[in-house]
Amino acid sequence: MVEFDESDLVNDDYENTTTKGDNPNYTAIRDRERVNKKELYEVVYFCDAFVKGYQVPKTKASFQKVEKLIRLPAASKIVMRDELNTFVAQNWNKI
Repeated sequence: MVEFDESDLVNDDYENTTTKGDNPNYTAIRDRERVNKKELYEVVYFCDAFVKGYQVPKTKASFQKVEKLIRLPAASKIVMRDELNTFVAQNWNKI
């Protein structure tokens, strides 16, 4: 299966740093539950995981569509991973 990375993102305004005490190679309970949509590695991880875990084409276009969906104003206050997955799935055919 294809692994997507930051070069596949549409936008380039993400922080390429981790928050203090945050490690991109370590996913604690908080990291598994929440998505920081400003952090590069978290956006890449979320978009990649959605494409792999849902019945959508496993393409760069799908990866980028997830990115676009999580940046919609309607998703701006959604930080919980499961809620964000639900939002993307429910809005998949809307953009």
